[in-house]
Amino acid sequence: MFNKAKHATTEDNAKTLVAPETRPASSSGPSSRPSLSVIGSQTQVEGDINSDEDLTIEGRVSGVITCKQHTVTLGANGYVNGDVFAHTLHVSGEINGNLVVLNRATIHKGAQVSGTIIAPCLVLEDGSVFHGSIDMNPNNEILKSAFNDTKPSAPTSSARRNDSAPVVQNAATDTQTNAPKTVEKQGKTSA
Repeated sequence: MFNKAKHATTEDNAKTLVAPETRPASSSGPSSRPSLSVIGSQTQVEGDINSDEDLTIEGRVSGVITCKQHTVTLGANGYVNGDVFAHTLHVSGEINGNLVVLNRATIHKGAQVSGTIIAPCLVLEDGSVFHGSIDMNPNNEILKSAFNDTKPSAPTSSARRNDSAPVVQNAATDTQTNAPKTVEKQGKTSA
């Protein structure tokens, strides 16, 4: 009798835990945001991450992060050692690697980035530190090949055959932004 009640409670708890994960994203209406994955401040990940939802990193990641149709947010205490491929990127922590961003990259105050940034729109806030090179050409070959399988909101319509992630080589340029600087450039879409 006592075990039977515990068993029923365990099943009810399992149903409660499973239900939110199996809900379709559109069930909360058209204004609902996509789901979110969080790597907590006490978590370390070694290896590549492929995400089909927004990703927030508060911990440490060593590896390639691929989130081509969603936003990657690196918290103030987050650290990434590796390349990041994202639709939109917000950096408040530290990244050592190359950033390839389809839409917009924002490097917030207090952030430290070392590597190459390829993004058609880039914001470097006061107090951010950046060492590396920047390419804001929306027709950049690396940008095109990285996002060739991403059709929604892609700035280019040409698709190229390339199944592997492109290799981004770091340039010898060093830049440090401790002065007010905002760099924005919107690319034009050609038919």
